[in-house]
Amino acid sequence: MKKCYGLLCLLLLSCKLREGESPVRLEFPPLPALWTEILGNPRWFVRYHTEGGREANESYLEDGGELFLPPSATGPVFAWPYWPARGLKPGDFRPAGLILPFDALPPGASARHLVLSWQGGVDAWFYQALEGAAFEGAEGGDLEVLERGRNFNWPKFRALFSDSAVPQEIREDPWRADWEAVAEKTIRSGFRKQWLSAMETSALSIPAAPGPWISPSPFAPALEFGAGPCVFPVGTGPGVQVWYSAQGILHCSGESWMFLPWE
Repeated sequence: MKKCYGLLCLLLLSCKLREGESPVRLEFPPLPALWTEILGNPRWFVRYHTEGGREANESYLEDGGELFLPPSATGPVFAWPYWPARGLKPGDFRPAGLILPFDALPPGASARHLVLSWQGGVDAWFYQALEGAAFEGAEGGDLEVLERGRNFNWPKFRALFSDSAVPQEIREDPWRADWEAVAEKTIRSGFRKQWLSAMETSALSIPAAPGPWISPSPFAPALEFGAGPCVFPVGTGPGVQVWYSAQGILHCSGESWMFLPWE
């Protein structure tokens, strides 16, 4: 009798695990037309958290795929487009994303179906930055840091990008903000939209090839040049700004630049 009871428990546990590991259909956002025209169709690198907060990764073709995600999973989900044939890796371009459970569709609408968006990539990035800043400032094993992103007012945050009080540059391209710096201030004294300022740029004239040049941000418009010098906006900070064309990759930093043709 005890043996039968044990087998029954194992059977029920197995069913529960299969239920918890049921596949979730992922839908990736459409790419800007020039990304596909210049680079072709991408693969997608997806990063998420399983039950218990463990990080996991998957790679998919351009038409979406299935993710085995526990129903109780929370936190950011990232999806980076990348082009291995071009030598471009996950992280070279800005990610799409979403936040669980905020972006999970209600039961019955489209069961176990998640739609990622480019704006969701910004949300997920800030979620991660909040938890990173909270963790660095925590003393000892402060479990509260793990809930900073979960407890943040995401509906109010998302409304900022239609708020005229936010700089136009940020509303047009949220990746112009330094989200790590904003997260650090938020952890110290709460979130304020006054902290959203666009990172400064300077004009750099380069004898580059004409034609469209694309940015790693899906929000940024492509640069179109004809004959003559090409003027690129380059961040004044220590980072490297990258632009892509049909001819190759342009790396810019300060007054320096380097062009690498496609192999």
